[in-house]
Amino acid sequence: MFKENIYWKQIQPFLPEHNRISADCQPEEKTIMFNGGQIRYDEYKPKINSDVSIVIFHGVGGNGRLLSFIAVPLVKAGFNVLCPDLPGYGYTNIPGTIDYGMWIDVGSFVVNREIEKGKKVYVFGLSAGGMLSYNVVCNVKEVAGLIITNILDNRYQIVRDYSAKNKFQSRIGIKLLSFLPIFVQKRMNIAVKEVANMRTIVNDKRILKILLKDKVGSGSSVPIFFLLTMINSVPLMEPDEFSLCPVLLVHPEDDRWTPVEISKLFFDKIKAPKRIKILENAGHFPVESPGLQQLEIECINFIKNGLQPRRNDGCRI
Repeated sequence: MFKENIYWKQIQPFLPEHNRISADCQPEEKTIMFNGGQIRYDEYKPKINSDVSIVIFHGVGGNGRLLSFIAVPLVKAGFNVLCPDLPGYGYTNIPGTIDYGMWIDVGSFVVNREIEKGKKVYVFGLSAGGMLSYNVVCNVKEVAGLIITNILDNRYQIVRDYSAKNKFQSRIGIKLLSFLPIFVQKRMNIAVKEVANMRTIVNDKRILKILLKDKVGSGSSVPIFFLLTMINSVPLMEPDEFSLCPVLLVHPEDDRWTPVEISKLFFDKIKAPKRIKILENAGHFPVESPGLQQLEIECINFIKNGLQPRRNDGCRI
């Protein structure tokens, strides 16, 4: 599996040393059976056993190993961290046609396992993993907190416009794909970079070049049916009804794919206690300083202290 994958290794030198996988801080690569297949995930275990588990979900074009940049500092802070591959990415393999509902089912299964172990669970989603994490919390309910870098409600045309490769794809191309017979949608794969704005997934062009080569990440192909079910999905709970747990939005300042304004369309309506922190100088894949360090600090403070107001930090509750 990821022992043979070279692309995540090539990204490590671009990260601060504190955020890199090392001999002293590396994940255990595990699998667990689910619906006749298996979910692959990385588990990072702290030196002292923790009663807190953080489950981190990637988005479109990601995989669990690419989340090491934030998983490593969180396990160093003393938390148990799990980073699963979602169906269609990484090395998770579930029989049947992949659709967005399968993402929610897999995410809920992983989170529920940690809750059943007696862990206090926080769900953390990056990019499209933000709305996925929101849906998982709606499904599971017994979660201590929700952390997201983006939360994209595809019912807004402006969200579709930013997410797609171009406006032709968002306004015409997707509609044309939806006219295909269902059996064709399920059998025909399409390269994600052909329909999504993957060129802005990360601001460093050297990292982008590596990511787009990875066939279990940004260079992958997925069923048309999956993309359509994700784009046409409706949140499991409307934001003005959501009060299941506090929410922290840690949004990259220089996100050239999905700017903060389109996340706020949904986030601002959330009923639960919430906080927003803008990560300075960070792109959609937030590996730049000081945003990366701010991401770590915000996550740790949120888990340890909840939504505590702090002066002069550009945030609000």
